[in-house]
Amino acid sequence: MTEWIWLNGQVMPLDQARVGIEDRGFQFADGVYEVLRVYNGRCFAMAEHMDRLERSAGGIEMASLPIARTILAREITALVDRSGLADAMVYLQLTRGQAERAHAFPRCDPTLLFYVRQLPPPPIVGDGAPARLVSVRDERWQRCWIKSIALLPNILAKNKALASGADEAILIDGQSVGEGSASNILFVIRGNLVTAPVGPKVLPGITRAVLLGIASELGIPVQERPITQTEAMNADEIFITSTTREITHVTKWDGQAVGGGICGPITRRLHEALQCRIGRECPAKRIRNTATAVA
Repeated sequence: MTEWIWLNGQVMPLDQARVGIEDRGFQFADGVYEVLRVYNGRCFAMAEHMDRLERSAGGIEMASLPIARTILAREITALVDRSGLADAMVYLQLTRGQAERAHAFPRCDPTLLFYVRQLPPPPIVGDGAPARLVSVRDERWQRCWIKSIALLPNILAKNKALASGADEAILIDGQSVGEGSASNILFVIRGNLVTAPVGPKVLPGITRAVLLGIASELGIPVQERPITQTEAMNADEIFITSTTREITHVTKWDGQAVGGGICGPITRRLHEALQCRIGRECPAKRIRNTATAVA
């Protein structure tokens, strides 16, 4: 199956796409990105992703997107339709563009691209394998609210986790729990849903934001506040979230059993409600019956 990419307004097979050697994304990691989830051939939370893309671009002093967000959303939808994929992800990257290598901002056109790739349907929360966490000191910059393509510290942390037999690294700044190397982390503590606030060390995850809204609708109290590692590891329930994985419950952290060793009831309620929202926003497409009745 051909994988398609939209690159600066041109659609082509992914394996034919080329970006210049002096693109600032390649040489400086001077760019931002988004990952969107596709269900039933439809993009979930498109508006929220476009909002975050604009904030990230502004955070690196790109005055505006190279095309209007309404047009961008339409082009993404068209590429998803062209892919024919029901369960997939869209990876989008925006860089400052190609110019002679220099630290000063150049006058050049940005590079914008996105492509579609198949994903398996996520498991029902509690049915899939639980996540195992390892703590890693947070050595990243102070603008983690920007979804920057400069991910080397995250990559090093993730691979430290994998090398230790864990699935995800949780980044610890002093005594405070921030987020995972590729996820947000949330806790259920005495019936409250608790997570670190968005800011210098926490990305505004889309799934995180959707779940906080869902929790409020369900009457689950939400607390966005600093949380120490000791308090976090003693939480009643722990789960991590991301666009591609949705929700994964946590049962081990630094080799210790946490979260009661199970997928807790509030985690399950949140996941069920998330599936309802996905179903409303991304319903299965109807297949038009083109058969001609025989008289």
